[in-house]
Amino acid sequence: MIDLDYTLFIQLILFVVLVVSLKFILFDPYLKRLKKRDEVLVGYRKEAEEINRRVEELSKRFDELVKSAREEARAEYEKIKDEANLEREEIIHKARLEVAEIIEKGRESLRRDKEKIMAEASIQVDMISKQIAEKILKGQLK
Repeated sequence: MIDLDYTLFIQLILFVVLVVSLKFILFDPYLKRLKKRDEVLVGYRKEAEEINRRVEELSKRFDELVKSAREEARAEYEKIKDEANLEREEIIHKARLEVAEIIEKGRESLRRDKEKIMAEASIQVDMISKQIAEKILKGQLK
């Protein structure tokens, strides 16, 4: 059995002194640091949430800017394409007019050449027919 003598009270007093001194030396500073760490972590979490919110906001803004830039680029592309098509049509129209003018000039030149050749041919036909007639008449006269 356990004897209850004065050493038990001494041990009890030593235990209480040890617990009280550990409270001030070890537990209180540890709990303060734990509380401070929790406060810092809460602050970091809030800061991280704020950064995430800003990242999401900037990401949305960036997406909107990219979308807007693409729309502007598409509109500019269509505008340039339309202008190029109009210019192409204008160039084709001018080329067709020039070709028609060249063809008309060629026809006019051919007509003048034909008239000139016909006039020369008419003169030569007259000369040849006179020569033939003279040869026929000379042949009959002999």
